[in-house]
Amino acid sequence: MTMPDLSPDTGPRAPMRVQLVNCYVRAAADVIATETGSPVKRGGVRLERDAFTSEEVTAIVGVNGAMGGSFYLSMSEATALSLVSSMMGQAMGEFDELAQSGIAELANVVAGAASVGLADLGYTTNITPPLLLLGANAKISSVEIQRLVVPLGTNHGNVHVHVALRENA
Repeated sequence: MTMPDLSPDTGPRAPMRVQLVNCYVRAAADVIATETGSPVKRGGVRLERDAFTSEEVTAIVGVNGAMGGSFYLSMSEATALSLVSSMMGQAMGEFDELAQSGIAELANVVAGAASVGLADLGYTTNITPPLLLLGANAKISSVEIQRLVVPLGTNHGNVHVHVALRENA
């Protein structure tokens, strides 16, 4: 889905261009489809200005360079277990250290692929190692950076792609 810029503003609260978000959404859909061998269906984009209330599993990757902010993948624990089971080709019975590592690596690969897409648009970025937030209902704030969220429907459950980026001076 290609959408026009959300606003012509350029200040610190300026909306990010949807094509930048599309780098992350496309990367997430492609990586999940490749790793699980199953289709991914993209939902509509929504703008979030308030703090995010975490799902049971949220992988967070920081972005710096020409763009600054963060990228999250959020999902239920059942979805995370199903994704990791599919990725590893074996049933995972609990969301243990190995399963957690699989979701962190999934977020890392998505963020890396999105960085390549951003570079194609002229934005050189670096990513931080992924962090996992486990447990629902934590508040995560991107402070002055708005967040765009796109749900991805998979055979394993819904995965939400959250992108909170702004152009650095």
